[in-house]
Amino acid sequence: MYNLGTLIKYEYKKLFQRKAVWILTFTLMALAALSVILPPFTSAVSSNTGASYTAYDSCKTQRELASDLSGRSIDSKMLKEMNAVLLLDYNASLPAEERKPVSGEIISALPDDLRLRLSGKTENIQPEDLTASPASAVPYSVKYDDIDYFVDDCGAAYLAEKNNSEQTGMIYLYTCSTDDLYQLRRDTNEKIWDIFYLSNQEKTYLSKQETKLSTPFTYQYCSSYKSILSCTVIAVVMISFLTVVCIPPVSADEHSRRTDQIILCTRLGKRTAFFAKLFTAVTFSVCAVLLIYASIALPSFFMYGTEGFSAQIQAALPGCTWDLSVGQASCILIGICAAAAVLLSCTALFLAECFKTSIPVMGILIGFLLISSFLNIPEQFRILSQIWSYCPAKLISVSGSMLDPRLIPFFGTYLASYQVGPFIYLILALLFSFGGFFVWKRWQADGR
Repeated sequence: MYNLGTLIKYEYKKLFQRKAVWILTFTLMALAALSVILPPFTSAVSSNTGASYTAYDSCKTQRELASDLSGRSIDSKMLKEMNAVLLLDYNASLPAEERKPVSGEIISALPDDLRLRLSGKTENIQPEDLTASPASAVPYSVKYDDIDYFVDDCGAAYLAEKNNSEQTGMIYLYTCSTDDLYQLRRDTNEKIWDIFYLSNQEKTYLSKQETKLSTPFTYQYCSSYKSILSCTVIAVVMISFLTVVCIPPVSADEHSRRTDQIILCTRLGKRTAFFAKLFTAVTFSVCAVLLIYASIALPSFFMYGTEGFSAQIQAALPGCTWDLSVGQASCILIGICAAAAVLLSCTALFLAECFKTSIPVMGILIGFLLISSFLNIPEQFRILSQIWSYCPAKLISVSGSMLDPRLIPFFGTYLASYQVGPFIYLILALLFSFGGFFVWKRWQADGR
């Protein structure tokens, strides 16, 4: 393995001398950043005052207002406070002749800053009285958007059907108790377990995980990490495309340009030469993961702030059973993506050695990526469906890794998909590496 560093430098030199590598890398990084930056600025919302504002204005205002909610429990007090704000906002949106006087009970439930701003008013509360600030068109109610989403995801419609909530116009007033709300979340999760055809042992294990979660959940503002989690699917496509386009030529170009005779006759031996190619492919793919995620994370932190790494994931994803924070979930998905990139690079190198050209490799891997993105196997085919769920395009997402309840038995306990997935990818990567070396070792340049 002597002079391995020289061969690695040679492989990287070949890789970076291709203009397509630089163009594609920077283009995908720019697209990843734009996928975070553009949507909040291109979506406009009309307020009750007649003015309009962007989704970014809403997020910026929420960050400012929600600071005093961080660390508070999502309990009956917070729900009552949110109900009062939502009711005021709805009442002010009605025509003047349809507005009703606001009761003292609702006023007393308002947060202190809004109650002081209203100065005891109970009648003729105008939409402009309920904006985040006098100079803003964003309503004050955006402060509770995350809480409203949490209760909706726990089953708002079901609450209405059970008469545990009241509907006024198009909003729900969540009048159920805190215990009822968290029990509803648990019931919703158990229905999902039935949909995925879990065994009784799996349900028992997940129930134990649920009991480890302390309720009521604690709220923390964490929009930047939610942005990173939501962009994971985009990142997977970009990383796959970058790896598939850049890695196969590391080996295939030597065959197409007939320089393989020189490479195979090197005094360093076939093993060292192949290991240099493998190391280059793997490290390039892992660096691609870091670059793409950096292109997503940096704009997210700049726009939404860095706070919320330790936020309880259930407050953002009520269906999640695992005791994690949103920051930990983001790191886990990045780790799974890195393992998938290693697998993809080893597979690309193996196929490049088999076909001796890059085009079939790109077609096979991109085709598999597209098929696995759109094709679903019904849950009633439990084994096939679970195996298919470990495809990178499905596993590396919030729903595939954090919300999929299907488990893998492991020496008397169970492992979740986000725990098993990286090991499966690395084992397959090792097999493709040995396969690639076997093909490379047996290839004779003069036997075309």
